[in-house]
Amino acid sequence: MIYKPTTIQEAVALRAANPDTSVYLAGGTDDLRLGSDAEGKSLIDIHGLCSDSIEEKDGKLYIGALCTLQTLKECDKVPAFLREAAGFCSSFIKRNSATVGGNLALKRSDSYLAAAFAAANALVLATSPDGDVEAPVSKYLRCEKACLIRAIVINKDVTGWVKRFGKTSSSHATLIAAVSGNTYALSVSGSEFACGDTPDLAAGMTFCDDITGSAAYKKYLAETVFTLRR
Repeated sequence: MIYKPTTIQEAVALRAANPDTSVYLAGGTDDLRLGSDAEGKSLIDIHGLCSDSIEEKDGKLYIGALCTLQTLKECDKVPAFLREAAGFCSSFIKRNSATVGGNLALKRSDSYLAAAFAAANALVLATSPDGDVEAPVSKYLRCEKACLIRAIVINKDVTGWVKRFGKTSSSHATLIAAVSGNTYALSVSGSEFACGDTPDLAAGMTFCDDITGSAAYKKYLAETVFTLRR
């Protein structure tokens, strides 16, 4: 079944009423693939409820949740390292449909954007069953509360660095690291997301063997990746 709510509040209420049997439908690159966790569940179509554009206001960029990775990658207003992170999705077809909000909302350990946006101290503007929410990306990624992302807010002049490791450009990332100012962030396949004000994030992380690499390899990368900062 596909629901077509007319307001964000209606969409959130539908999701809250069916937490185990429904998912939001944005770009569909995850929900509509074979073997997806969304298989057999109802879809709550959020097209038209959130912006798909990037707007500048008072020195900040407001990135609509339905903005695609390709739009993010091509927008000259967006800081270079965030555009580079969007490009970690190697498929043009996928970038042209996958959304910024969807990529963050999935909270996957191989998220293209999570590390870069967390390092940039980006804010998530979202709506939950209890009302509107405003939280740093790093906090949102650790929160289990169900929210519908409306937009991501960043300072337009933020600078940073992002690095990806993976077997191929199209395979799941083994590790993505990002730095901006004194904020460091790590997305490691199979591990909890890590973010902090020092580069020794690996010390508090647990690593596992999976298809992207061994636990020892991931630990080595996590301990040394920030020395590569250029």
